[in-house]
Amino acid sequence: MKSILLLVITLAAIVLTTNAWDESEITGYHFHTYFFQNNKNSYQRALLFRRQVHEEIEHGSLKGCRVNHFNVVPTGPHPIGSFETCCNSSSLSHGMSWFMLNRGNHSVLFHPLTRYEIIDHTDRVMFLGSPLFIDLTPLEADRHEADTCDPIPYVEPTPQPHEQ
Repeated sequence: MKSILLLVITLAAIVLTTNAWDESEITGYHFHTYFFQNNKNSYQRALLFRRQVHEEIEHGSLKGCRVNHFNVVPTGPHPIGSFETCCNSSSLSHGMSWFMLNRGNHSVLFHPLTRYEIIDHTDRVMFLGSPLFIDLTPLEADRHEADTCDPIPYVEPTPQPHEQ
């Protein structure tokens, strides 16, 4: 009986240690801001919001963040136009507060960055605003390395036909 109890305790300890989520594996966070790329007003609001995010990175509370490409077509798992803001862990509370207060009517998908893209976009995801269904097929179950939020140069998007 003692050996069975010892075996159960040992197995439980193994299960608990192998299934524990190590928070140190989070390298940053993504905020994916969505817009309807074929709707001129939605598109213009997204451009303005992206500029506001950039200004906040340059001069405000989002100093540990960067703004990535402005996607005018569905890209990766994202079903409509989007742009991504990547924030380091040290900027999470400022980023979350800023997006909550300033996103307007944009839906924003928020998730941590780990090597496990599918889990990050399903089990660990939150939406600010209305949720959207995303396409998981472009994502990798295990990327072996997580994205980092290293700074990249800010690039203003190329004007689209409905802007000219």
